[in-house]
Amino acid sequence: MDIDSWLAEYKRIRRELGILPQGDYEARDVASRIIGDREQPVAKLESLIRNRGVVVFGAGPSLEKAVKGTDRKGKTLIAADGATSCLLENGLYPEIVVTDLDGNATDLLLADRFGAIMVVHAHGDNIGKVKELLPRIKNAIVTTQVEPLKNVHNFFGFTDGDRAVFMARHFEAKNIELVGFDFGEVVGRYSKPENPVDHKASEAKRKKLEIAERLVKEALK
Repeated sequence: MDIDSWLAEYKRIRRELGILPQGDYEARDVASRIIGDREQPVAKLESLIRNRGVVVFGAGPSLEKAVKGTDRKGKTLIAADGATSCLLENGLYPEIVVTDLDGNATDLLLADRFGAIMVVHAHGDNIGKVKELLPRIKNAIVTTQVEPLKNVHNFFGFTDGDRAVFMARHFEAKNIELVGFDFGEVVGRYSKPENPVDHKASEAKRKKLEIAERLVKEALK
């Protein structure tokens, strides 16, 4: 996928969800001002992915059981947002975290402190969290789902999980293993820290899961 193809897909997603783009542009610009000319570890991100096997952990209900049996030897661990908490609870330290800052803030900041590259996504619904947390994240790479800027990247994707997969493809991972990607009617307890139990997906969440599933399949073609 190239940027033009992604922007066409983004417009389709906007129509499906009934969202407007203005908030995404505002979030991108806010993140751009915060990150300024700080060096972003893109070269290190690429080195952790290119020609390597990667394991991408989603926050689905199967994560908690599946993470214990995952073969991690020689692979780069990528956590999608709330999955970070599950990994840390099991003594695993992701090298990369892809997050729109919906996950447990304490755990996200802890992963950053342990040296994880934090691929922080700015969109219209998380401007407040971007303002609060991005200045505190040391190893940040900033992303957007609209047109990129010099200091704001677009590796494609809409939800944390599918963005992580697109990013792995963008940097040409040798192979990609998915753990905790369920796309069903149940939302895993690590998805939202304010609702720490498995629960039935709302209609809006179900639509987002359907979009995420479609995008993951597209990224893995």
